[in-house]
Amino acid sequence: MAKGKGGRPASVGPKLRKMHGPKRHLFKEYKPMIHSMAKTGILSKYDNKESFELALAARGIKKDVNNLWAEFSKLPTKAAKDEWFKNLRK
Repeated sequence: MAKGKGGRPASVGPKLRKMHGPKRHLFKEYKPMIHSMAKTGILSKYDNKESFELALAARGIKKDVNNLWAEFSKLPTKAAKDEWFKNLRK
């Protein structure tokens, strides 16, 4: 009967964290700028057409986006825009 080395047990699976080589911190220099833009509301679905399209896609709407954006951008207040999103699927 063969005897194995009595040191460490066999590996259970691949490690989830990289333990060697360079670590990547992508876009580290842009992080303060992104946070400040988010605080001003520039990246919200209320002021940005691209974010608006993503909000519609999350609700399952992918057609007629330009007309919906034109209708949505004419609404005066945030409360009215929130109500518009609530009534969107009806």
